[in-house]
Amino acid sequence: MIYAGGPSSDTVAMNFGAVDNAGGALVRYSGAIGNALGELDTALGPVRETWYQSGSQSGSDARTAEANLRGALGEMTQIINNLGSLLSRSAMDGAALDSALAGKFQQGA
Repeated sequence: MIYAGGPSSDTVAMNFGAVDNAGGALVRYSGAIGNALGELDTALGPVRETWYQSGSQSGSDARTAEANLRGALGEMTQIINNLGSLLSRSAMDGAALDSALAGKFQQGA
């Protein structure tokens, strides 16, 4: 098969450190979201004791909205954490592969 393009066609370049740093940052951000959920829980304590427990429709709707928000943020946190972990792992795997390939070329020289 003939590929059109310059010498960099089908080439992948990766800055292993930058990818690993980005992955670590995403994991930290997912932790920050978890901390924010804890703060939300504390802030909503008085609301739960009064409005949610009042038996009103708006209190019930607010409780449902909070549950939906928590669920969505929990899923988002997990996705961000997984993505960060995958980025860091791919940087380590890429660096290991690069090192192994370099070693093979040095053996052949």
